[in-house]
Amino acid sequence: MRVFPMIFVGAAIAAITPAAAQTNVQAQDPDAPHAPLPYDRGYDKDSPRTEAIDAAGRPAVNAANRAALADSSSQAAAQADVQAADSAQYAADVAAYRQAMHAHHREIARDEARYARQERAYADAMVDWRRQVYACKHGSNAACNAPTPDPADYQ
Repeated sequence: MRVFPMIFVGAAIAAITPAAAQTNVQAQDPDAPHAPLPYDRGYDKDSPRTEAIDAAGRPAVNAANRAALADSSSQAAAQADVQAADSAQYAADVAAYRQAMHAHHREIARDEARYARQERAYADAMVDWRRQVYACKHGSNAACNAPTPDPADYQ
């Protein structure tokens, strides 16, 4: 029966904790009203004062915006020229790559053909060598004294 009071105390603490946490969060809410600043920043709201401050610098801002727009337009034209040059270079690179791949494939085909010829020459030389060995083992001195077949002679 001693367990019951401890369970009761634990449940009470668990019930109180969220309520205390919620009141603490509400006090720290960033959207809650604050005390006003001791000075006016001048840009946080529209007022005759902020309009007067902005009006003094407005022509310079407009001139800077026009200059930036003109600069970006000229950069866009220059970038279009660069892209056209890049596009031509890209096409040339693709063509060079394809040409290199065709040359590489031709080289591989030549190597495969040469390898196939060498393989057939070796196999033909081995057939003749086995016949020579068979003849030598069955009493042919000419076969025993003959040189070993050379695959180079079969190409």
